[in-house]
Amino acid sequence: MVPAPLRATFRTLSVVAPPVATGIAARLFTQVGPRARVRPADQDVHDAARRGTVEVDGLTVTTYQWGETSPGAPSVLLVHGWQRRASRFGALVRALVEAGWSVESYDGPAHGESDGDRLTVVEHMAAMHAMQTRHGAYTAVVGHSLGAFTAGLALHEGFRAERFASLAGPTSFDSVTATYMRLVGIAPRLLDRLCDDITRREFPGQDGLRDRFDLRRHPVPEHVGTLFVQDADDRMHGAEEAYALHAAHPGSELMITEGQGHNGVLDDETVVKTVVDHLTRVTV
Repeated sequence: MVPAPLRATFRTLSVVAPPVATGIAARLFTQVGPRARVRPADQDVHDAARRGTVEVDGLTVTTYQWGETSPGAPSVLLVHGWQRRASRFGALVRALVEAGWSVESYDGPAHGESDGDRLTVVEHMAAMHAMQTRHGAYTAVVGHSLGAFTAGLALHEGFRAERFASLAGPTSFDSVTATYMRLVGIAPRLLDRLCDDITRREFPGQDGLRDRFDLRRHPVPEHVGTLFVQDADDRMHGAEEAYALHAAHPGSELMITEGQGHNGVLDDETVVKTVVDHLTRVTV
């Protein structure tokens, strides 16, 4: 949650000094804030994990593994969202382990028990590739929110998996930035300016980043069976984003829920069953 005084300041600066508003917002864009604690509902899953580490750009990233360890078991990588951690997938971990899967995840840089003080999709993708370098190709990948966006981009750019489930994911860098603007109180008319300020500050020398980070223009490969799940009451990334992603991915599946919000889809029994069914089809 963004403090009301900060929102008021950004609303004022958006009117009287737009360059100042977007400049400050760009500096804050990658700052994660307080790390999420393990929820009591997920404590058993967190405690049951076999832990390890991978190195990502000089940072030690904490990894987790549950379920089957035999080489022939289907495997899935779970990629969490902003200010979340691996244990937030608790309900899905339980269901996948029961279904005979090997389940792996990690706390992204600046999240959970991992090192770091910032996170962008670039660091998140680097962590995914570090996991794949250690494990080999996964049968499937599941992402939530920013993790879903990161996973989709990684799949487009060569990450290997046969199935993908996106839960509450945004369409693009512009969408992520627009949500950030809405949360902090910056006027929507300043979207282009803020996107430019962020890319210059956080991704110097990377021309065309707004185009590169757009899953509508650069979809997941057609051979990857894809499911998009979004809730009609999601205030972060609404159902219209899932419809847009579904349209950009011919042959993909779409599930629209109600009353779960942005994070509740992770706990919903019907969503969990649908995701497990979607992933399991590749192994039967």
